[in-house]
Amino acid sequence: MLLLVSLISSCSAVNRDEAELVKNDNAKTPALIFHKTTEPNEQAFTFLLPENWSISGGITRVDPNTAGGSGNAIEAKLYMKISSADNKAEMGWLPDTRFFDMRRYPGTNSAASMFPDGSNYNGMLVMKFPSPEDFAIRVAVPFAHPHAIDLLIVSVNPLAGLAAEYSSLSAKLLKGSISSYQASITTLEYSENGIQYLEKMIVMIEDYGKTGAGLWGNKETWYVRAEKKEFNLLAPIFATIGQSVRLNPDWISKEFLSQQMNSNIALQTQQAVEQIEREITENRARTNSEINNAMYLNITGQEDFTNPFTGEIERGTNEWNYRWENEQGDIVFSDNQNYQPNEDVNIHIKGFKRSESRKK
Repeated sequence: MLLLVSLISSCSAVNRDEAELVKNDNAKTPALIFHKTTEPNEQAFTFLLPENWSISGGITRVDPNTAGGSGNAIEAKLYMKISSADNKAEMGWLPDTRFFDMRRYPGTNSAASMFPDGSNYNGMLVMKFPSPEDFAIRVAVPFAHPHAIDLLIVSVNPLAGLAAEYSSLSAKLLKGSISSYQASITTLEYSENGIQYLEKMIVMIEDYGKTGAGLWGNKETWYVRAEKKEFNLLAPIFATIGQSVRLNPDWISKEFLSQQMNSNIALQTQQAVEQIEREITENRARTNSEINNAMYLNITGQEDFTNPFTGEIERGTNEWNYRWENEQGDIVFSDNQNYQPNEDVNIHIKGFKRSESRKK
């Protein structure tokens, strides 16, 4: 039942040791505009989208009647990609999916011989249990980039802290859960359509243990990629997008109720839903902290800013010297001290006020 919610709430990216990103002010545009945008299919969350970038996909649902079974039809899936205008920079989320490895617990699964690798077992692909980096290479990259060639693994960084936080969150939300988790971030290089790309992909693998009789799944599978020569310059943009994701509480409640009904487990009262939401809120902060430590917080400087309209504190990148925000949540960054977004004839939205760094 945890599934998609933690994935959405954890959108951040890439370790300093992995990335060794550098700031290059000279290559930046005079102003960079981000528009507050809603996930298009079910309005599950909001995020900041760079101007002229496009969205494809969003929340999806699996039909058990066409999937060969209900194994992946319980919860919503997030399968979404946002791309720059030239389609050379990309941030993508791949759906959490359940798989089966019939050979893992032969004593508890007498049907193993009937379902070889590649077959369908109740709507789940039968596949050997992998490490997170194996899953990235064998499944995620071919799924997301079917035309990628000359794939090279540059580095693999295990994320033990993230796996531990997720295990703790799972134990709280799914009482009696005995699942275990592995997570890593894999840095890749490959060629696609004649372009050399650098990509960083996070994968978490959930093992349902002996009681699952071979059931496992991927979680937190998402990536950022760009032309290798441009990746460093785009890191602050990826960071800004990742830090901006905000869940829709109404969608969370409906999704949990839907998962309960699909699992044929009835919640006794509305208070149960409210308790779940409290658990998510409390544990998400720790989970996000671990992800951020492994990811964007360490490759681009981060700072707390004050929303000039609500007074709320917002975490964001300090890779630009000046930050403005309007009442709709759109944000403009610039390094030019004389730049005024409200006077920029190229910006059709107005009402911006300076968003100052929070006083320490």
